[in-house]
Amino acid sequence: MEHETIRGRILYTSKKKEKLDQDRGGETFIYTKHLDDSRTLRAHCSIDENSPRVLRDSITNLDKDWYPTGGFVQITVDEELVGSSWYRFYGTSAEAEGFTVDGGRFSEKLELDERPAFFGTHPIQADAMHTHTYDLSKGPGRQEIPMFLMCSNHHRGADGPVLLKRDGLVMNFIGKEKITVAAGTFDALHFRFGDNTDDDYQGSDIHPPYHSWVTADGDYVLLKAHCTGYMQTYYELTEYEKRVNYF
Repeated sequence: MEHETIRGRILYTSKKKEKLDQDRGGETFIYTKHLDDSRTLRAHCSIDENSPRVLRDSITNLDKDWYPTGGFVQITVDEELVGSSWYRFYGTSAEAEGFTVDGGRFSEKLELDERPAFFGTHPIQADAMHTHTYDLSKGPGRQEIPMFLMCSNHHRGADGPVLLKRDGLVMNFIGKEKITVAAGTFDALHFRFGDNTDDDYQGSDIHPPYHSWVTADGDYVLLKAHCTGYMQTYYELTEYEKRVNYF
């Protein structure tokens, strides 16, 4: 079957002084573009440092307009299964079928006022693809994403996975840059998630500033990312391959 596939590997490290540039895990992904411009992202993620350690397997399906159509998420925390769930999105309806250790078997359906802008499953490559929601024709600036869905509100995606509705994400486009990472030199788009600052956290659920650089070719492949504030995490693309009919 004719299709285009992007394969990549992302290294997770820390920018905290006591852990500067130490390996804290990684992510491998396979991202398929079909002939009708729909997309499938498969990601395997491992956060290996404590507080907590997380292993995630996920699949996200998107239509030609980048709207989510379905997916699957399985979470293991500190070597114990936390849960797994299957998702379906159609029109303004969203469904989830799953099992979590905390809540048991569940079946949920949401009727929404509009289609969700994206479905957040927490892989770094998935985060990068959310930046497609910014209208680049308006140039650098600030735009609000009205409504989206998540499988977990935990900053590491370490609970659930369930079905959660969120409103009001702010996406900032900083501009175009040429950057070099371990995987090579690329034309990039630089984004920042949110209006928050390094001082906003203070024990709340406010995520610290999250900068993301993605490819400028329309694929939105993660090149590097950096969370500031209390997190001080860094992510970098170390392997990249793009092929037609890749097996």
